[in-house]
Amino acid sequence: MILGLLDKHLLDSHFTLPEVRVMYEIYHHKKITSKEITELLRMDKGYLSRILLTFDNKGLIERKANKIDARVQEISLSAKGEKEFLALNLASENQIVELLSGLSSQEIEKLTGHMNEIQKILIKISQ
Repeated sequence: MILGLLDKHLLDSHFTLPEVRVMYEIYHHKKITSKEITELLRMDKGYLSRILLTFDNKGLIERKANKIDARVQEISLSAKGEKEFLALNLASENQIVELLSGLSSQEIEKLTGHMNEIQKILIKISQ
């Protein structure tokens, strides 16, 4: 498999693809609730809960009560979690660079153009 998305762990890390997706959302939102993550990723609440518990046990996330509603917890990456995410992100970027290294600039431009078209179609059908 070219990108290894079906491998047990992503990018030779100890994280699965769903775990990396959750980490991605937490990183990019800075503060997010578990409800928001389940809605964004269309993920089962129980599955997300197990992922977050794993992240908690590894010291990758921090949880703080929402100032308006203390029952709601805002989740953010800890310094350790951010370091893990940035390492994964760099590994992903390096994988793409290596994958595209054999293509000419015209082929890369053509490829990204097709990818943009695919994205437009997928957005259209998902609305």
